[in-house]
Amino acid sequence: MKADINVTPLVDIVLVLLIVFIVITPAVSHAVRLPAARHSVPAGRGRQGPPLTLILAARRNPAGQVTGAGPVQVEGREGKDGQGSALAFDLGDAAGRARLGAFVQAHVAAGDPRVFIKADLDLPFRQVNSLLQVCREAGAVEASVATREDRREGA
Repeated sequence: MKADINVTPLVDIVLVLLIVFIVITPAVSHAVRLPAARHSVPAGRGRQGPPLTLILAARRNPAGQVTGAGPVQVEGREGKDGQGSALAFDLGDAAGRARLGAFVQAHVAAGDPRVFIKADLDLPFRQVNSLLQVCREAGAVEASVATREDRREGA
């Protein structure tokens, strides 16, 4: 005689569980209320204007190979900073780092601690991290690297 597994009890249990989940799911969806975070922006005090966005492009040789980081530029702002200097900061130069730190510190003092960094994909992270550290030392506690979704096919 051949032994067969009886699936009727298994089907009964699965159907009962399915009915239980169908009945309980609507009750659970709006029963959870999370507390407000302690470090959130207080209600009524919104941030003024867009955040400061810094662009760190790669410096390339004529063959297209990366030779290092180029100057840091400020997105959406052309011309000069408050001291009459161009809005391009060289991270390899101590004076350029100090000027960038003062620029970020002025932005933070205006009431917005957010700084976004857009960096070239081919740059090593240590160069991007160097820019992050300058921003954080200047008081930008919400300094972060801006990312975007890779929309290439197969990615």
